[in-house]
Amino acid sequence: MSSIRFEMSWLAPPGAGNGGDRLLMQLLAGIRATGSVAGAAKSARVSYRHAWGTLSRWEGLFAGKVVILERGRGASLSPLGEKLLDAELRVRHRLEPVLSRLCAELERDLGTSFGRAVPALRIVASHDLALLQLRDLAIERNLAVDLQVRGSSESLAAHARDECDLAGFHLTPGRPDLDLRHWLDPRRDAILRFATRTQGLMVKPGNPKRIRTLSDLVRASVRFVNRQEGSGTRVLLDGLLRGAGVRPQQIRGYAVVEYTHSAVAATVASGMADVAFGIEAAATRHGLGFIPIASEEYLLACRLARLKTKPVVALRKLMASAAFRAATSGLVGYELAEAGKLARVTALKGAASR
Repeated sequence: MSSIRFEMSWLAPPGAGNGGDRLLMQLLAGIRATGSVAGAAKSARVSYRHAWGTLSRWEGLFAGKVVILERGRGASLSPLGEKLLDAELRVRHRLEPVLSRLCAELERDLGTSFGRAVPALRIVASHDLALLQLRDLAIERNLAVDLQVRGSSESLAAHARDECDLAGFHLTPGRPDLDLRHWLDPRRDAILRFATRTQGLMVKPGNPKRIRTLSDLVRASVRFVNRQEGSGTRVLLDGLLRGAGVRPQQIRGYAVVEYTHSAVAATVASGMADVAFGIEAAATRHGLGFIPIASEEYLLACRLARLKTKPVVALRKLMASAAFRAATSGLVGYELAEAGKLARVTALKGAASR
């Protein structure tokens, strides 16, 4: 397992102390999930008395309720509690790629001090929930992984410069937005299949804005949150908008960006936006509605010469394992039956990389 981990604390009103918000956020998440303080205390592994003391102390600091108790109906979050938890999710999802990259860099720099070699596998990849699960599972199996989250184009460029062992990117068959030949050479490179996933519109529960298609994004009452320029999802969206005759400047919030699928989903869940474009699994995790728009493949580029190295062989076996299928069983909108299988670069001809 990794020896470096960041514990994030961002909420510090006077008198709160350093890092005191961690238990608060665990309890708020537990109350949202279980509908009771007892259930939240159990999930946070603290006593009921300790949980109530923590909640009461924070309510005193805020001079406002974070939890509402209703006789016979358990507990629910107050509007303030909901805002705090949604803010926590946004902060974590926004910082996740940065902290992951920093952890990998520190592991690499300090590896010898911990009695370990440099990470065996360097992966630069577009953000993907299943790939994060694979990384965590690999580390549990003592296969060191250095995963850096970047856009698909950046990942393929890193592969072309030989700066990584594997590069993760996604493409939509039949949409030639970018030519794979710019980065991949059939004589030098191979492709590992990983996942098929569904992208579409993430909307608030119940879809109160009645958003059905991309054309609905131009309505003045609809607030959008986008992925960053250069990300695969952003390029896919731009291509779909062109096909629908929608200009980016018509969309309120097109210039507002987040860096992961989880972050845009959290932004919609918090009420700061009405709709985002991303993967179904992220929408489901945040309790959002989802309107499917496109199906795409998530792939890993690798040098042919590296396919028989022990780390790559081990990772491919892990992709095809029952343990990986179990770890990803909750990812809605994913198909992982082909994970780890080899494909020729020429077989992807005519598909669009992003």
